[in-house]
Amino acid sequence: MLRGLLYGAEALLLALVLWNLVTALAGWRNQQPAPVGKRTRRFRIVIPAHDEETVIGHLLADLAAQDHPHHRVWVLADRCTDRTAHFARRAGASVAERTDGPDGKGAALSWYFESRPLEADEALVVLDADNRVPGDLLTSFSDELDAGHQAIQAYLDVSNPDASPLATASALSYWASNRMVQLARTNLGWTADLGGTGMCLTREAYSAAGGFGTSLVEDQEMGVRLFVAGIPVRWLHYVRVRDEKPVTSGVAVRQRSRWVAGRAEVASRWVGPLLKMRSMAAFDLALRLRQPSRMGVALISAALAVGAVVGLPVSAWLWATVAGIQVLAPLPFLARDGVAARYLFRYPVLVLLPILKVPARLVRQRGWYHTPHGVERDTT
Repeated sequence: MLRGLLYGAEALLLALVLWNLVTALAGWRNQQPAPVGKRTRRFRIVIPAHDEETVIGHLLADLAAQDHPHHRVWVLADRCTDRTAHFARRAGASVAERTDGPDGKGAALSWYFESRPLEADEALVVLDADNRVPGDLLTSFSDELDAGHQAIQAYLDVSNPDASPLATASALSYWASNRMVQLARTNLGWTADLGGTGMCLTREAYSAAGGFGTSLVEDQEMGVRLFVAGIPVRWLHYVRVRDEKPVTSGVAVRQRSRWVAGRAEVASRWVGPLLKMRSMAAFDLALRLRQPSRMGVALISAALAVGAVVGLPVSAWLWATVAGIQVLAPLPFLARDGVAARYLFRYPVLVLLPILKVPARLVRQRGWYHTPHGVERDTT
């Protein structure tokens, strides 16, 4: 019986590897931008910010330089103990200050929209305070909305890939998944994931999703609710929003602990309903909520190969091959996106991410964790 269970587990793992490889191939094809539209759409840009005076000025300067005139910027200063609100007002942004209430980005956004609902011709853009955005962000969003898309996620890039080995590992992981997962799903006509920042929703999409919830991963849950409502998230591979990644293990573990706990909560709530939808896109989304990371699967495969050497009744060559494929598959996709050779040479640091999941699971983050950002402080 034990041997049968082991064979069953091997078959499932091989099926998972094959599914991810086949679907990733759809990401090889580049994306064509939407045709130029009317560009009359009004945008409301909301930036949730908790003690972000060190970084928010850079983002507000980027937004002031947008080549789309119809937008208003709101900074949601959420229980700040620094001068975030002061710097936001000085840069010309409107400011909403929240001084109490439940913790978390979703809770703060829900509080904001209770008294400031979107107007009929407004689209919502959510950004994080540490982001840097290109000058054509809003015109690109406007063209995509005019083309009929209602939920959009911009490419999530990394502003500090050289800050530490952990930051490099995060950058490599994002760059690979952006093409192999996100772009692939859009090319297949399925749904990409919302990333919490760099996302744009029409008022109709926001309403269909039921607004922002209180999940630890409010973006991921909103993406699922949009899909269930019949609104797929469109990935924009040609519009890059950059943000900072943690540079120390302590911050990274706390952040990933929140992600692990939040993802488990979303999976427990939505995997069943997604599977009942009986579509390939729904199955894929349910699978993404449950499966381990690519490097995690590589480590499991390598462990099986080692186990075969010490007597486990599995094929050493098969699992060594699977582990190698899992590790090496992202490299051509990274090269296709023009990732610099110096980062490809640092590719082995990716192993840090599945290793970090062990302490992340032990920390058991139950509440929101505000990731610290920035080292440059404006004191004028």
